[in-house]
Amino acid sequence: MSSPTFFCALKTCSTGATTMPGNILFLSILSILAIGQLYLGTRCQTGLVCISMLLGLSSEVLGYIAQVLLNGDPFVRNYFLWYLFCLTLGPLLMAAVIYLCFGRSLVVHGERINRIRAKTHTLIFMGCDILSLVIQAGGGIAASYPLTNKYIIDMGTHNLVAGLSLQVASLFAFSCCSLEFLYRVHSQKILVSPRFAALGIETARLIVRTVFRSVELSGGFRGHLANSEVQFMVLDGVVVIITCTCLTIFHPGIEFGDPWAEAKFPFGQAVVESDLEVVVEDAGREKLGSTGKEGTVMELRESS
Repeated sequence: MSSPTFFCALKTCSTGATTMPGNILFLSILSILAIGQLYLGTRCQTGLVCISMLLGLSSEVLGYIAQVLLNGDPFVRNYFLWYLFCLTLGPLLMAAVIYLCFGRSLVVHGERINRIRAKTHTLIFMGCDILSLVIQAGGGIAASYPLTNKYIIDMGTHNLVAGLSLQVASLFAFSCCSLEFLYRVHSQKILVSPRFAALGIETARLIVRTVFRSVELSGGFRGHLANSEVQFMVLDGVVVIITCTCLTIFHPGIEFGDPWAEAKFPFGQAVVESDLEVVVEDAGREKLGSTGKEGTVMELRESS
């Protein structure tokens, strides 16, 4: 990983140059996962989830391509910005996938159980991620700007840490809301789907990755962690790959089955159903299990 300093050259400075084999390995794995996501997303017609995953994986692939290019010359500013933006954007898009899947789970188990409606819940956390991305993008550009002004570089680094901290707070708040919803589902004697465990594990991995990036950059681009390839590859690269692998093996379209399409909720308009309460139970029972405790799969209430 390079540092956004513009006073060095390969012959005069010691650098934290990236390892070619590790980056090529990660690049290959992420490319394979992207092909798998494209196939499963097309087959299961998961729409926005498929698009978000493909964009996230593509961003990660581009980030590791930049890492490979930085191996040749770690002082090329454009490569550094390329790496920084892409490896920042990728996990944010994957977090959006988790929010979308949980929103569908809210509808499947009954929105009336949760404090917040599925659409509102999803939009709040996706909005936090977008704000985090804007802060990090601005900070990354400032931190790598080719000026000798240390104040601007430090300000950009602080903005990066602030954006990552906001993402950590968002993921933590999401985890708390999810746990409360699970408690409410359990108290209603409704069978809890194993998919919640998968989403929980994936959220925990993203929290680990984001906390690491926050601590890494808190010491600046010249800090020990920012130039330690091993910690970066393990706590960022490996964690993201495991998350993507889980989202591929336990693909939402397969895990939800038929209820995935039935649990769709609109973003642009309110659901309007007059004098009608639709309860899609047959498909839900098949995926949630036949234990005699039937959960509400989807409830559309009359709009006031």
